[in-house]
Amino acid sequence: MISKNYFVIFVISSINLIQCQITNQYDKILSNQPDYIDAKYIPSMLHNDHIYLTIQYKCSSLTPRRISLSINIERTLYRTNLAIFRRYWFCHKSPNVQLRYVRVQLHRSIAYRSDSELKLVSWPIEEGQLKLIMYKNNQENENEMLKKIQYNVRFLPVHKRPSIRSFRWHPLINKTRDSICPAEPEVIRIIEYPLVLTGRAYGKHFVLPTYHDYGLRLERQIRFTKPRFSIIFWLYIDEYYASESLAVHSAILQHLAFNNTYLTPGIFLNREGQIIVNMFGNLYDRMGTGARTIESIAKKDWCRMAFIVNEYKWDVYINCLQTWDKPIIATHTSPIYYFFDDQLGTFIVGGSVLTPSFRGFISQLDIYRRIALTYEQLPKKLNHSFMPYLPSIIQKSSECKRHFNSFTQSREQADLFNKRIQQKFTCDAQPFLLKKPNRQCLLVRTWKHNLSLPAAAFTDVRYRIYRALRRRKVQSMLDVANKLYDLTMKILESDDFDSFCNLIISWSEQAVCYGHPSASSLLATFHRFGLCGLQSNSTRVQSYSKNLLVFELRVQVVDLEKILALELLFTGALLNDRISLLALGHRHFYELDGVPIDYDIAYVYYQQMAETSRQELYNPKAGEASMEYVRLTDDKLIGQLTFDKSDSFYWLRHQAKRGVASAQQRLGALMYAGRNGLTRNIQAAVEYFRLGAAQHDPSSHFGYGLALLKGQGTKKNIAKAIQHIEKAVEHGYLGAKVALGYHAYEIERNYTKAAQYWKECFDQTRDANCAHNLGVMWASGHYPPNYVVDHAQAWQYYSFAAQHGQIDSRVVVAQYNARGGHPVIRNPSLAAFWSRNVAEESSSVGSIVRRALEAYQDRRWHSSFVFYMQAALAGIELGYFNAGFLCNELKESLSKKSNDCIEELLNRYLMVHSQNLQIDSYALLNVAEYYQWKKRNFAEAIKLYVQLYRNGDAQGLYHLAQIEETNSNNTIPSNVWVQVGIRFDEKIIANRYRRLQFVYQHCRQLKTAKSDESYIPCTLAYLRISMLILLNEPSKLILTIILMILSILLFIFRT
Repeated sequence: MISKNYFVIFVISSINLIQCQITNQYDKILSNQPDYIDAKYIPSMLHNDHIYLTIQYKCSSLTPRRISLSINIERTLYRTNLAIFRRYWFCHKSPNVQLRYVRVQLHRSIAYRSDSELKLVSWPIEEGQLKLIMYKNNQENENEMLKKIQYNVRFLPVHKRPSIRSFRWHPLINKTRDSICPAEPEVIRIIEYPLVLTGRAYGKHFVLPTYHDYGLRLERQIRFTKPRFSIIFWLYIDEYYASESLAVHSAILQHLAFNNTYLTPGIFLNREGQIIVNMFGNLYDRMGTGARTIESIAKKDWCRMAFIVNEYKWDVYINCLQTWDKPIIATHTSPIYYFFDDQLGTFIVGGSVLTPSFRGFISQLDIYRRIALTYEQLPKKLNHSFMPYLPSIIQKSSECKRHFNSFTQSREQADLFNKRIQQKFTCDAQPFLLKKPNRQCLLVRTWKHNLSLPAAAFTDVRYRIYRALRRRKVQSMLDVANKLYDLTMKILESDDFDSFCNLIISWSEQAVCYGHPSASSLLATFHRFGLCGLQSNSTRVQSYSKNLLVFELRVQVVDLEKILALELLFTGALLNDRISLLALGHRHFYELDGVPIDYDIAYVYYQQMAETSRQELYNPKAGEASMEYVRLTDDKLIGQLTFDKSDSFYWLRHQAKRGVASAQQRLGALMYAGRNGLTRNIQAAVEYFRLGAAQHDPSSHFGYGLALLKGQGTKKNIAKAIQHIEKAVEHGYLGAKVALGYHAYEIERNYTKAAQYWKECFDQTRDANCAHNLGVMWASGHYPPNYVVDHAQAWQYYSFAAQHGQIDSRVVVAQYNARGGHPVIRNPSLAAFWSRNVAEESSSVGSIVRRALEAYQDRRWHSSFVFYMQAALAGIELGYFNAGFLCNELKESLSKKSNDCIEELLNRYLMVHSQNLQIDSYALLNVAEYYQWKKRNFAEAIKLYVQLYRNGDAQGLYHLAQIEETNSNNTIPSNVWVQVGIRFDEKIIANRYRRLQFVYQHCRQLKTAKSDESYIPCTLAYLRISMLILLNEPSKLILTIILMILSILLFIFRT
């Protein structure tokens, strides 16, 4: 230590000698300057290890002047300077320049690394400012500054700072432990799998994780007004905006506060395809600063876009695959700072309630926190190893190009025919005028000749298209697609698959190519489940697979049929096909077919369908059908269905015509909703409501009043509607107050009156609709008398209404859980769950299930099976169960293996239905037997048998005993027997046969709804085990024989 101090003194002395020479030179140069101040030889890096600053100064006043030296950092949000080092002294009049050496002693949070023992947190700040100020007098007053000099200085990075010295008994342990800090990701993958954006107001919500390290949290606050981050993603733009959209811009990425105000950054597309970037200076900046690119981004191509922000500057780099070497580059520098807090509000990829999205795909979105990349650091060309799945557009395949050529040929021939018919010169009108066969006439005749081929071999529809165009029955490819899809559905309903399989597949493919949305999900059903012989080794599938993008890389992940099905689902979802949207959401929710689990993306697809279901409820159309959960094992419920041509329907209609009010109300409700096997018929339903209201039926009064209020099925008449609704209330239907409140709220704008109606309705009947409306009033600040926004109160009403089936509240609850914020903690899985429940009630799903049920009633097994498979593709648990039931019962006629029926259908039903306790016993029993005998997975089989027993089916207990009997001792743990209500006595617990005897005896004595089915098997098993016990115990066998002989003799003597 002494030698070190001598060395320091020597260094200072050397510096003094050098500075004396310098001072003499400065005296000559600065002799004409009365006041002077400066800092010389500032080190490149400041720290606390013997760093001295050399300060030169000169004063001309007799009054002492104050000189202040400080080192400041910008620490807080408002950019106020925080001094981490301060020194001051006084300067007296002198003709020469004076020197002063100041030793730097930085704040320990800047000089040292973090130390948990000393509760020291190191600040991750590497830049600061050195300020040197001379005042006119000896007071520190900003208005009295004479000279001011400022330099930028740097500090040691956090990982290079030394540990602070302290008296600790375990320095080595602390040194090792303090050097280890928890890793926090700086690059966050937001989207891995492609997200389909349909041009509507829906997008993926996400929030960035909170930093755990205090230093990182502090740096984030420092960077509020000096942000650095990078966002990189791939996008495919099919259209810049949806055809029905009226918005000026389409959203790519939005950052919204919880009150739906924009935050930094916002990335949008205008209608010309130019990228628009919006940045905001503070939380209250409503306008922000925006700029747009000069060039437009290409459509119909995958492009990588990088958005990089570095304090006051942002850059945009766009590289498309077809023009990779010609990137679009845009740069903008702002005169003001940006405000960016990556943990405030929520980010949305795609559309929102403020701005809809473009139409296309987004994939592989990464956010680099606190990192501003350069163009050279960006990922290069598309690396398929990092992109697990890249959807291609089916319409760009060679198969579709062939169909496009067919349509073009048909249109040319139709135009030529129409042109020649005006000249009375056609192939059919005047063939004798042709000296030699005309080429066009021969082409049409060839097409026509193909119609005579067997239907199984005939897939060429060019003559049909030509004839429809010639007769002007169709005008475009979409019209042709609609016709082909309708013909396909008629064939499906005919139940003759063996003869028309090729025709179904061919016409469906053409309808997909021509742009029919629903044809995509129908064809995906055939590919996904291998219907009509579509297997991975089939010629059709192999030829079609050559058109897929990077097929060789993706085939290793999932089977070929699943890849083809996903391609079709992406194509259908892009066209807003409802089944395709549900199917993609289902795969993200349950991680199926190689699709990664992502509840936020599942919510995007489900929410679009949920909004569609909500619109269908309030704006019903004739011909629609509601979703009905009818299992094919429930013969009683199937027998109660009221189909359009059933005896129960004719009887109900007969009763309604005779004036039975209950029949009129029942028939009106069923026709309005399209339930119980009836097709929706609004006008007929309203007429039945009118007849019931004439007999003062309260429900009919309410139904007829609502129809008059909304103008559905009859002419709108508000005054008459209110009269009927009030009569419904007078006759005891208190739930009708919801309509009176609606009239007061929407039409009269009387919030006090509306609140009174809805509050009375809720207090008296606990009506879910009234609860939802009260939530709307609280959320919008319309609830009297204070008229303040209270989301906590609104949430209470929304939650109650959602749990009681109110569709609007379920949608709102899903939105709350997707975004988070007061008073709800963000829960993406719960958001997807709520939106899925609403989405599955869509009439598109209801129509498919209705077709399947009608086909089952008519014993058209193949048709019923295909429609239920389509519902299963969409993730509907009823589709999985009924398709599994048909597959298992009719597997020979359906050419399906029993393993496929269990694994692909009934097992999936249990997975989807896991959150519901009322699981059908048929599925539990078949899947449990499959695990027991095929998979030899006794643990899973035991779990299912226990659940089967809890459902009230004694077969679960019987099969548990069978597992115990046929396998080694103690196969079933004791806790499992406790779960089924069996506790063995200490006398029999060690004897295997005694335990089995006790279980079978318990099985015989059960009294449940299905105990009769298991009584005989349990009794026979009980007798068999009892005989085995007797054979294993000779003394008891002899005693039993003696007793039997005595009983026989006693019986003989008595007779």
